[in-house]
Amino acid sequence: MGAGPTGLTLAIDLGQRGIACTIVEQKPEPAFLPKMERANARTMEIYRRMGLAEKIRAAGLRADCPMDVYIILAMNEPPLLRLPYSSVAQAKAEIAATNDGTVPLEPYQLISQYTLEPLLKAVAEAMPAVTVRYGCEFLSLAQDGEGVVHRAANDRRRLLGRGTGVRRKDQQQEDDQASRAVHGSTSG
Repeated sequence: MGAGPTGLTLAIDLGQRGIACTIVEQKPEPAFLPKMERANARTMEIYRRMGLAEKIRAAGLRADCPMDVYIILAMNEPPLLRLPYSSVAQAKAEIAATNDGTVPLEPYQLISQYTLEPLLKAVAEAMPAVTVRYGCEFLSLAQDGEGVVHRAANDRRRLLGRGTGVRRKDQQQEDDQASRAVHGSTSG
């Protein structure tokens, strides 16, 4: 899986459950130019279950800032439309006052992808069951009666070997030796 917010979140969730997984990402490091700017309420509920919601909120926009949206034609002209949205602090107060299942357990959070990805990467890399590989290309996936094996190469097309968390140890060693013999590289 890739190392964007979704892939990193899944890897952390699997790692918390003790399930071995590997993230293979073509980019050499987390993205600087964001594709996202906000984690919605459902995403924040998932992060809450994983024990990450407060860490993510601490890295995002302050809780007291309103989340209003303005529609404009130019910065030096009045807005065409203003859509008022509660701050996270106001939304949390509304959630606390409503206990009928009609509102999410967590409000949204403004946090850019270039802030969120490094945070999630650090959490994932600290987990024994998670392997994170940047600057790599996913090559193949194969499943047999013994489990699943993936192959990846770095940006110099050096085969990085095979990785798996579900094959027998002796079978994995045989796979690694075969990979080195065929491709002239080491596992890693």
